[in-house]
Amino acid sequence: MKALAYVFMAAFAALMLAPTQGHTADLNIAVIDIQTLQKQSKAAQSLDGQIASMRKSFQSEVDGEEKKLRDKEKAILAERPKLKEDELKAKADGFQKEVTASQKKLQDRKTSMEKSIADAVAKLRNEIVKITSAIGKDKGLDLVLMRSSTVIVNEKLDITADVLKALDEQMPDVKI
Repeated sequence: MKALAYVFMAAFAALMLAPTQGHTADLNIAVIDIQTLQKQSKAAQSLDGQIASMRKSFQSEVDGEEKKLRDKEKAILAERPKLKEDELKAKADGFQKEVTASQKKLQDRKTSMEKSIADAVAKLRNEIVKITSAIGKDKGLDLVLMRSSTVIVNEKLDITADVLKALDEQMPDVKI
């Protein structure tokens, strides 16, 4: 088994070190900073505002549910001395069911909200790829790398500003 691995490694090394038959291919390469686009574009900023609003609304909903349940718990505890054991047990069981239902409702809402956010982010990212592809085609690019994948980059290769301008024009906002 080791011998087979060595054969594959030797074959790969031979292919990588083989001469290129007398010519070199000129590659037109560019770099794009996806993180910058996902922070500075109008669509991303719109998305950030919507996400903040959704999270604030969700937190208000959670706070309301917690208050309602605390109030109900206090009411049950206040009635406790007046209730028979079986009545207290029934109220406690009903309260526990209500707590469980509330937790499920909030978890479902949170999951739905997270999916909506992920879908909107994916829509933004897909638009970035589409625009980058169009700009790459217009400029005759052979390869576009993500800035985060590179160590040293000549700034002349960076097309982020071009993509940002086109993205702001074509997708000024994203709706969740």
